[in-house]
Amino acid sequence: MPALTSVKYSNKKVKKIVTISVIAVVAVIAIVVGVKFLLESGAFSKKEDTAANSFSMTDEMNQVVSETEFHKGYMFSRVTKILSDDPEMNPWVLSWYVLPGTTRSVPAMQSAYVDTFDQVLLLESYVREGKRSAAKKMIDAIDASLTDESGYLLKFKRADELVPEDKRAEVEKSDLYEDQSNLLLTDPPISMEATTRYLRALMNYYDKWGDGKLLDKIHDLSGKVFGAGAKSSYRAADRAARPTPIPVTERTLVPEETEEEQTEDMTLVQSTGVEICAMDLDAMRRAAVLFPEYQGKYEEMIKIVKEGKISKELPLYAWMYSEDLGYTYYTGSAGNAELVPSLYAMVHLAEIGQLDEDGYAWVSQQIYNEGFLYTSYNIMSGAPSDQEASEAYPLVLYLAMIKGDNDLFTATFTAMMRNYATLDTSVALYDFFRNVDDSRIAVYARENLLMELIIG
Repeated sequence: MPALTSVKYSNKKVKKIVTISVIAVVAVIAIVVGVKFLLESGAFSKKEDTAANSFSMTDEMNQVVSETEFHKGYMFSRVTKILSDDPEMNPWVLSWYVLPGTTRSVPAMQSAYVDTFDQVLLLESYVREGKRSAAKKMIDAIDASLTDESGYLLKFKRADELVPEDKRAEVEKSDLYEDQSNLLLTDPPISMEATTRYLRALMNYYDKWGDGKLLDKIHDLSGKVFGAGAKSSYRAADRAARPTPIPVTERTLVPEETEEEQTEDMTLVQSTGVEICAMDLDAMRRAAVLFPEYQGKYEEMIKIVKEGKISKELPLYAWMYSEDLGYTYYTGSAGNAELVPSLYAMVHLAEIGQLDEDGYAWVSQQIYNEGFLYTSYNIMSGAPSDQEASEAYPLVLYLAMIKGDNDLFTATFTAMMRNYATLDTSVALYDFFRNVDDSRIAVYARENLLMELIIG
């Protein structure tokens, strides 16, 4: 029988060995996890500099926001909850949701469409917030379902093509508040606007987590963007739901290369060219930094956008540009230039420091003098349409942020807060909303996702 002291000593030795072994195992696991994380994050890869721009709110702007009922933390989660069909549509967001009325005869409605540009904005939000898993899932989903065989992003998809209707929430599906041009198309067209914005989003993802494989993907997409030249753009010629002429251009009243498809309510215009708002110049600048062979093309794009300004009196921008036909300033018989596409053109110029003062001054005057922005303005008289352009406000807010203009930021944010839901019992609480027909209230993905990116 061994001595008691010997047994005690042996137990201590065993415990020490076990403790050391446990610590060693934990350390090995930690090292493996750490190395895996670093490998996946691209830390061991040589990162190329995408020369990303960064525009921040001033202290005064932050103060303006903090003094209102705006809640940064809630808007994004609530709008994605509403528009992801809670959560059967995941990872997609629908275009809009109309709140139910006060009686059963006025049910809630939701969009039948998924707009690709909205999905790219959602991807950007995930990247900005550091939500890598959600961002990667969105990239995979866009590549699989919203990209054509040539690698360009499609303008939209019907929601039931992405998620079977029987798997979604029982909310009335509707085309009522859709972009009317979508309803005229059997197959979704290419969206250069979504494609160039996707290029921006991928570079943002690359800056945080990318590797050589993603850089190759960015190179490939850059080639498509710069090589696209004249891709087909489809638009309803007039949103007033009546047959209208084909677009008027600076060179001819009847473009020879334009085809028409007549319907009972509206004319569908198919033109060869590229929409001015689709030229995301900052994304192209960054691509040209990564791949200098595109520098010349990038400079050409800048020239096309800048020369697309309608006039000094109405410093909005043409709808599209064609090498053969020049600029198409508007669609429809009324001769109205659309505001939101023009604002995207202004934002793209401002991001690279080339927005002229005429456009910025004109936008500022609309906010200061009128307090409202409208969907279109007459090319001759400058008179606005009668429909408010909700998507326009966050774009002007971003312009003010780029320029460091506290006064314009304050006036624009005040205008936006007119349509910010603060009622505790509202489905739209903490989201921006639009007033639509018959006194209905709708939450759209677009302005809420833009606001998330700007000040979320």
